[in-house]
Amino acid sequence: MKIANSILLGGLASLAAAKPQHDFDVRLMTYNIRYAATSPTGQEKPWAVRRPLVAGQLAHELAGRPDTLLCFQEALHTQVLDIKADLGQGWEYVGVGRDDGATGGELSPIFYRPEEWKLKEKDTYWLSETPHVVGSVGWDAALPRIVTVAELEHKETGKPFVYMCTHFDHRGQVAREKSAELIVDIADEWASGNEGASVFLGGDLNADPENPAYQTLASRLHDVRDVVPQELHYGHDMTFTGFDSNVDNDSMIDHLFVRNPAGLEWESFAVLNTLYEDGIFISDHRPVVVDVRGPGKKGQRQNRRRAIRGSHAYGV
Repeated sequence: MKIANSILLGGLASLAAAKPQHDFDVRLMTYNIRYAATSPTGQEKPWAVRRPLVAGQLAHELAGRPDTLLCFQEALHTQVLDIKADLGQGWEYVGVGRDDGATGGELSPIFYRPEEWKLKEKDTYWLSETPHVVGSVGWDAALPRIVTVAELEHKETGKPFVYMCTHFDHRGQVAREKSAELIVDIADEWASGNEGASVFLGGDLNADPENPAYQTLASRLHDVRDVVPQELHYGHDMTFTGFDSNVDNDSMIDHLFVRNPAGLEWESFAVLNTLYEDGIFISDHRPVVVDVRGPGKKGQRQNRRRAIRGSHAYGV
């Protein structure tokens, strides 16, 4: 028996040595939930009908994953409050309305659980020549556009993490390209003062991989779709349906990027379904999800130079 115990203990010790003691294991989601339209048309259903479907989908995807980080687009403030209520106790969010820096207009909120994550810092940038002028509209954009940034620390492992959530303009091509340039600079800025931090970007870019705006991001960041091995992919390729069941009209405009994939292990990548037998579209976009694991590390935060604050004129 002593010999058997020794073998067992030796095997457990080997497993412990093989697996780092303080790994983080995180699920990230980006999801355009479609704003609550007052007069839905076509196959779109009102938010009151879609809301419980969104809630059910999130409940399924979050089961057993309390350290998930959620990034949404097109969420009106009332919808943000609905999602917070439906997620249940223990969830908080960062993000402001793009129109007034408070509750006006659409938000790009990031949801997290304070029990799992310590919020270190947050900010919102307007995708314009003046990123910290509230409500500013950039270049040829039709509307104000923003990126929400949350700097977090994984409480169990001490891993520093930066998640960015954005929604590019649907009309202005120049605005999309300049927004991409601005965002990679913001990602560099937040990474530079946060040693060991993983920096992720999720969002609806209104740009497929052939678009120069996407290509700007992909030249300085890494699309997790390409980083995660193909055998770990699940679900759809296309992310936008437009509430149209004709798959020939679908497109790939929702993306997750990572600034530096070194040292990260990829467990899965998925584009989830949003249309089932009931015939009701949960949203006109499909959520994009990635599961990532890596070594925990206590971040050494430095004083970050806020080079992008104020009225710096990007792209002029």
